[in-house]
Amino acid sequence: MKKDDKLKLFLASGFFLGLAPVVPGSFGALSGLAWHLAAVWAGWSDTAVRVWCFWGVVFFSALHYWLTPWAQKRWNDSDPRHFVLDEVVGYLCVPLFWILPDRPAFSVWQLALAGFCVFRIFDAIKLPIARYIDRNVHTASGVLFDDVVSAAYTAALMTGVAWCC
Repeated sequence: MKKDDKLKLFLASGFFLGLAPVVPGSFGALSGLAWHLAAVWAGWSDTAVRVWCFWGVVFFSALHYWLTPWAQKRWNDSDPRHFVLDEVVGYLCVPLFWILPDRPAFSVWQLALAGFCVFRIFDAIKLPIARYIDRNVHTASGVLFDDVVSAAYTAALMTGVAWCC
């Protein structure tokens, strides 16, 4: 494997996490969770964490669009399972989209972990709109946006739970 291909594989697989033999999307999405929780761990304000997640979405989306043709060719699939940048972007949209009360009953760590789990479930089952995109839009945008839609569903649920408790 060429040096350039090793770098692309490293990035496309979410720092090799997406090469896991089982649930590679979930392992790859851990990169997004780590990105989010790094800012929380640093003690940044909610606004700073959102800005950090926004720039993560921008960065990983740019990588996604750059690497999609390479990944589709490498794995001979329009949505390769080990190409996980869409899951990373999808998870990072969850804390970007959710609206938490000033004093939520749960810590941000708890909400992040719950949001991660719910996002992975919603991404796996493909709720309406996400299912349509997944089945009908086989471009780089389609691969990415079904995860963004799943993130929106997740954020809506997490917002509801945070405000009800």
